[in-house]
Amino acid sequence: MATMKDIADKLGISINAVSLALNNKSGVSEALRRQVLRTADEINYISSKDKYVNTFRKTNICIMMQKLYHTDLYFYSKVMYAVTEEARKNGYDSIVHFFDDNEMTVANALNERRVSGLIIIGKISDANIRQLLTYEIPIVLVDHASFAVPLNCIITDNKSGGYMACKYLLEKGFTEIGFFGDLDYSLSIRERHFGFIQALQELAPHLEQTSRDLSVTGSIEHLILNNNPRGIADIIREKAKLPRGFICSNDHAAIALNTALRMLNLEVPSDISLIGFDNTALSELMNPKLTTINVRMSEMGKKAAKRLVHIISNKDHSIETIMMGVDLVVRDSVEVTAS
Repeated sequence: MATMKDIADKLGISINAVSLALNNKSGVSEALRRQVLRTADEINYISSKDKYVNTFRKTNICIMMQKLYHTDLYFYSKVMYAVTEEARKNGYDSIVHFFDDNEMTVANALNERRVSGLIIIGKISDANIRQLLTYEIPIVLVDHASFAVPLNCIITDNKSGGYMACKYLLEKGFTEIGFFGDLDYSLSIRERHFGFIQALQELAPHLEQTSRDLSVTGSIEHLILNNNPRGIADIIREKAKLPRGFICSNDHAAIALNTALRMLNLEVPSDISLIGFDNTALSELMNPKLTTINVRMSEMGKKAAKRLVHIISNKDHSIETIMMGVDLVVRDSVEVTAS
């Protein structure tokens, strides 16, 4: 079995220093304490000594995210990186676990009670949230909120973004505007669509029904995630009429739609204008460069980590929803004036 001496020898420190670190006592730096705890875990000393688990958990948080998001290098990866960096600055290592929302598994560290808190990035079902609450550790949601289970969450003002995008097209003289996005895919997309409809109702109510008819809001997210513009082109081809401008659920959707339109010999923005959402790096790589709604991805991650650290230390905290503002980034994918 592993011993304190093994840890001390491996790190070149005294057994007393190892004991102070493991028992969370003063006399060693926080950097050395974390180093001792990591080494103890690596040689399976922690798992054999239950009394040190509580100390060890004070150095770890867990980040959970659905597997389907792991290939998103432009949005969720940026949020996750910001979470891990901010957690590190506050003395926490991050354990990342990808899960399937239909058959959820949890990280071993969570089952072994070796984490102090949990950050969930993206969509998760209420049933799975309730299961995670049984671990009795603080939870913060990022880019998702539950109506049924009150939790701390960091979200984007999606409604304002949808409103802003629609208002911009109306001000440019567009009278045929559609929404492109799968409304059943996430709360964020539904909120963006809600903002789009709200702008029509307030600013151009006579266009609302036409815009609903021109929109594509069915089951298309699988085509977007699987980079299948041909499948999108087939759906677009079946529309009796296309709008002069599409507001897309996110940048990825806008880029997929742009490719599909080209397959149909339609050009952006001369034939159809596009507005994305998120302002990922992809938006500047598209040809033409994509007009989009800026989402503060890194700031969302930082705020999530800061909020989790706060509620770990303050058991009597109140539940908060922190909403991040958005702004319009004008580039080249919208016609200067609608005609």
